[in-house]
Amino acid sequence: MTHCDLSAAEQQHRRETAVRTRKMVLTQLTAVEDDDTSLMTDYHGYYLQISFSELHPLMVFCLAKALAKPSTAKQRQMTNELNLRSILGSHAINDEVGCYSYRATHWLDTEMEPQRFFEILDRCVDEADRGFGKLTG
Repeated sequence: MTHCDLSAAEQQHRRETAVRTRKMVLTQLTAVEDDDTSLMTDYHGYYLQISFSELHPLMVFCLAKALAKPSTAKQRQMTNELNLRSILGSHAINDEVGCYSYRATHWLDTEMEPQRFFEILDRCVDEADRGFGKLTG
């Protein structure tokens, strides 16, 4: 079996896991926007986008915050250094929209309960705070 050759039962199981997790998240957070793959809201001073992939199944967190001015060469270098030391996700600066972001992906290999969801999300926020603080401090 290759990584793309999943049985119908496994595909259904993964789909159901992602759908259940999405529903649980929506009971815990108020989505400002919601589409077929993602939900968006504000969380601890960040714009939060949570996306779901049924095939894998994955839950992807993206936390973004505005930067006061375009990034400097020093900030871009610091972003590279942050990524060298970041185990769970990646830091980025987008000068086109003027923001910093942190992105982390988590497998949905077990049933996600609210407590575990917030543990993961809050660890992402801690890492985003660390990155944003280093770039703006």
